[in-house]
Amino acid sequence: MKRYTAFLLAILMLLCCTACGGSDQKTGAGHSFAYTLVGNPDTLDPQLAVNTSAKTVLSNLFEGLFVLDDNGNVQNGIVDSYTVSPDGLTYQMTLRKDSYWYSALDTKGAFGKEAQRAVSAMDFVYAFQRLFDPMYGSPYRETFSCIRNAQEILDGKQDPSVIGVYAKKDNELEFQLAYPCAGFPLLLTMTAALPCNQEYFESTKGRYGLDEQSIIGNGSFSMQRWLYDAYGKYNVIQMCRNPLNHENHKVYPLELSLFIEKTDADAANIFVNGNSDCYISTRLPNYTSQEYQPKGAYSLTLGLIANRQKVWGDKDMIRFLSMALDPSDLSFSGDDITYAAGVLPPAVMMLNKSCRELIADANYRQHDSAAAKDAIAAALQRANIQETDEGTILVPAGLIDYSALQDMIAQWEAAGAVHLRIEELPEAEYRERLSSRNFDLALYALTGEFGDAASFFRKFNTEQAIGFRDSTQMRKLLDKAAQQNLSDNVELYRSAEEMILNDWCFLPLFYKKRYLICKNGVEDVVFNPFSGQLQFSNAKFFD
Repeated sequence: MKRYTAFLLAILMLLCCTACGGSDQKTGAGHSFAYTLVGNPDTLDPQLAVNTSAKTVLSNLFEGLFVLDDNGNVQNGIVDSYTVSPDGLTYQMTLRKDSYWYSALDTKGAFGKEAQRAVSAMDFVYAFQRLFDPMYGSPYRETFSCIRNAQEILDGKQDPSVIGVYAKKDNELEFQLAYPCAGFPLLLTMTAALPCNQEYFESTKGRYGLDEQSIIGNGSFSMQRWLYDAYGKYNVIQMCRNPLNHENHKVYPLELSLFIEKTDADAANIFVNGNSDCYISTRLPNYTSQEYQPKGAYSLTLGLIANRQKVWGDKDMIRFLSMALDPSDLSFSGDDITYAAGVLPPAVMMLNKSCRELIADANYRQHDSAAAKDAIAAALQRANIQETDEGTILVPAGLIDYSALQDMIAQWEAAGAVHLRIEELPEAEYRERLSSRNFDLALYALTGEFGDAASFFRKFNTEQAIGFRDSTQMRKLLDKAAQQNLSDNVELYRSAEEMILNDWCFLPLFYKKRYLICKNGVEDVVFNPFSGQLQFSNAKFFD
């Protein structure tokens, strides 16, 4: 009965938000924004959250030391100012004193409006101690291995309490690094680097981030309601403006209503029906520019991964699939996807240029019919077969228009004794098939946390489905890149691409755009085309 009553209240609030709007037409402030998350957040514990839904909620619920603007540039968040030592090993940060913890559900407690509980340097120290504590199993530990004592903690030789993050005063924070890392402020924009208040964390008794009663934030918005039933139809997260932080740093929306649906198609339908203000898609809809505002970037690389336990995972089979392709005989409608030979998509920037300007695709795969025939012959001979049974390429539903992939399949079948078809699956079933190794080949969407090369290459060490075999060498290469000037990293990243391509674990096929599509009148929603996160603090609506 309590849940049913809460649900009715939630629906009434949503209807009011959608119907009233309430925007100030001069400034665009005061609108109640609605957006659809695809999938329920796995957790709202910042040090553990993995899926895109969770990261979008967290980026609105919290504010970190640094944030990304709409162009992907690093800006100060809670940090008021900072200095870096000449050797690049010490970051000393002064924090703003006007960032407050706030819980809309804790009206009179230690984290309510009247308490005015400021975020302190110790909240970041505790967050990083939790991040490195093996008891919690954070997937981001290696990402921050540049911090002093991190490797010793990872190796089990030191306690997480000695991680090189220190509170000098309430608003003075210091990071000591094991080696210089030019991109360290960028790493600190990740949700894993968000603060954690120890008192509140311990008060949740193991429920931190798992329900609406067990999460607070220091960002632009505060949690009001989190309704989710895996078998229910009406799932939603509602967030209201954080009044304490709004007083010091204006939050333009009045509140956020985040619907929780299962598929991209569900999100698209809600948007088309006028019940949300924007949505993210990997497909550009057939809308006119007079109705909607699409913005896209080539932030994904789509490639084949193979089940190594089957003939499709044979190294020579992947070599065949690579060298049998003739890109000059492929047709692409529009600019949604384009042919790929490298790992990094064009939106990844190096030295203010697209990575593909500095590392040309021509350096890699070449069409070679004779070599392709030799490769398929070797793969079939090892499997002791004359030709393959019909294999399947798993593809997540709604990812791409399949015409270009079908053209590739036609080339492969014409070049060798292989038979393939496309099998489209809902995202959840697609992931389950990968994790259970119940597949032949799969079209895999690779992206990073943001638009730098290192965040892409780290995925080969963390995403088990890819099956990359030389993670130690990749880690050494990325550590070396972190210690060099950006201008010296082009050749290192070229080597990283070659390492991956020579492993034959990931065969690039397409560079793919990811889009933010907004209603006309919606402005200043910060969109990360790599992680898929949206940030609404400065979002405006002009009717």
